[in-house]
Amino acid sequence: MVPWSQLVIAEPEIAAAGRRLLEDPAGIPTVAFLASVGADARPRIHPFIPAVVGGRLWAFVIRSPKQRDLDRDGWYAIHSVLGPSDESFSVSGHAVRVDDPHERDVVGDRMPFDDIDDAHVLYEFRVDRALWTTWTTPTTPVHRHWCLGIAQE
Repeated sequence: MVPWSQLVIAEPEIAAAGRRLLEDPAGIPTVAFLASVGADARPRIHPFIPAVVGGRLWAFVIRSPKQRDLDRDGWYAIHSVLGPSDESFSVSGHAVRVDDPHERDVVGDRMPFDDIDDAHVLYEFRVDRALWTTWTTPTTPVHRHWCLGIAQE
């Protein structure tokens, strides 16, 4: 797994599209969907707000089953809301809990909410796959993907 900055280096167009779809037009982080796997091996998906800060993908997650999922095994997938013409972005990998007060402050300053407290746990979402999808017609998708360790053609 690598930080977001490595996706930017490997596939700058995919990373730029992903960031654009994870932010509002003013560049403020906005809602996306976080999927994780429960202890019973069933998937969960909930809205949350991720942010790209300092070349890394972050989010605060409140005490919840989703937080327990991330602490237990860390596997995740994030999917943007649909953009213009149903454009979309998804990324997956492994999340790691980060307790550093400085990182909490830096990421917290970038978030569109100001009620971050001890119930909000900071995670870095390290990346091993990304997918950007656009459409040439309503039934013809164009997929651009990146996978860590696999050469792209």
